[in-house]
Amino acid sequence: MRAIFIYNPKSGKGKVNKKLNFIKETLEAKYQEVVIYKTKSQEDTIQTAKETCGKYDALIFSGGDGTFNDITCGVSTEQVRPVLGYIPSGTVNDIARNLGIPKNVKKALKIILDGNTINHDVGVVNGMHFMYVVGTGSFTRASYQTKHDVKKVFGKLAYVFDGFKDFLKPTISKVKLTFDNQVIEAETPLILVVNSISVAGISFNKNGHLNDGKFDIVIVRKGFHKGMFNVLRLFLFGLKRQRRKKSVDVFRASSLTIQTEGNPCWTVDGEEGPKGTVQIKNLHNHLEIFASLKKNKKTKSK
Repeated sequence: MRAIFIYNPKSGKGKVNKKLNFIKETLEAKYQEVVIYKTKSQEDTIQTAKETCGKYDALIFSGGDGTFNDITCGVSTEQVRPVLGYIPSGTVNDIARNLGIPKNVKKALKIILDGNTINHDVGVVNGMHFMYVVGTGSFTRASYQTKHDVKKVFGKLAYVFDGFKDFLKPTISKVKLTFDNQVIEAETPLILVVNSISVAGISFNKNGHLNDGKFDIVIVRKGFHKGMFNVLRLFLFGLKRQRRKKSVDVFRASSLTIQTEGNPCWTVDGEEGPKGTVQIKNLHNHLEIFASLKKNKKTKSK
């Protein structure tokens, strides 16, 4: 069996760079051949991931949510795809939370060696693949506008600094959703299409990430200060509680179209995505990923 380990040398604080020998030796206990590859850019990561398909049995990689998105974009277009193994090393690591993968390198490697896998849904937005979230509105731009050097020094607080600007000058987006023969029109400070427990490192959707072929569509309602306090309550107290208080609307769908007024930019897995109207669909059980046995039971496909 053959495996390749792809890593982002700039992710997090670059700690994985010091553990390459350990990672290679550990993986060699499972795979006959282990190739180490350092990515040069986002485009390089996507292309390299694409080229592993049909060539390697496993694609192991390290980085943050953005790197996971790049890997997803690379392999998802191919018919034969390797099983994915993830060693999280980013600032937030929302996808690792979904999969029950710890940031500790040794523990993450143990999950790969144990060999338990989960079949994971993948989303497509305007032709671009994503793992866990598409959103537009308040705070969504901070994930890709925050500079790497600032994240390296302040960690998650760096996103708070950038997001505070949105709190001071909130905006409202007019959106029109079409799915399952329904049409929903709303004015909202934030709309999210998620297959995730957490976004921006905050676990607000504890009953999410079911891998059942559908997304949770979260529309925050207008309110005091243009709905900004509803946004804060969502992340502080969770989706279930705020749904009861009717400060958010929640729908579920496997495919949908969201028309927008103006040309807002969408955030896709923490990276800058398309602008304006988007079409989103779910590719059910599209990827196979090493995950903890406990998490595998919780996210079993229905």
